[in-house]
Amino acid sequence: MYIKFSTLFVLVLIVVSACRIESVPPVVQPQPAVEMVYTHLNNREVKYQQNGVALDVNKDGRTDLYFGVQLIGDPLYAVDKRQFIIVTGIYTSLPVNLNEQVVPVNINEIIPLDNFNGNNWYNASEIILMERNEFATGTIIWRGNWIDRANKYLPFQIIKNNQRYNGWIELTADKAGERLILHRIAISKYPEKEVKAGV
Repeated sequence: MYIKFSTLFVLVLIVVSACRIESVPPVVQPQPAVEMVYTHLNNREVKYQQNGVALDVNKDGRTDLYFGVQLIGDPLYAVDKRQFIIVTGIYTSLPVNLNEQVVPVNINEIIPLDNFNGNNWYNASEIILMERNEFATGTIIWRGNWIDRANKYLPFQIIKNNQRYNGWIELTADKAGERLILHRIAISKYPEKEVKAGV
């Protein structure tokens, strides 16, 4: 009986030692979504010869973003330019590239806190989103990297108490209708957080 028990014990020991123990990777918890404050802009339009749209994003009584259309006459080239612009103050920054443009961002793209992809955060900016050029000959040419971009996102960053709050505005630049359409805007509830466009 002792020999049988001993043999059985040895066999169990061999089987157990032959089994390889796999380590189970820890469960990675997804990062919580950044809490955002959303404001629906009800498709407000920005058109030539109409009042611009001033937005107080963080509700502190100061305009953070201004959208408007300005007329510039260029007698040298005999052209009238209607510039569809965004203007920011000293506490609001836009990611501006070397061509002094703000590139449209797609939904779910990360909006980082620091400079990214050749874009530098600049405050007190005036950026042309699209421009209608009408020459004395009657020729009309459109310029700008927002032309006919529908439901794209324009990132911005607001500084409050020396901390950065990232946000975005969803807009459409409609060349045929000669207008910008402002759909909705959002800003992070907490400072120093990267956010996703449109989320």
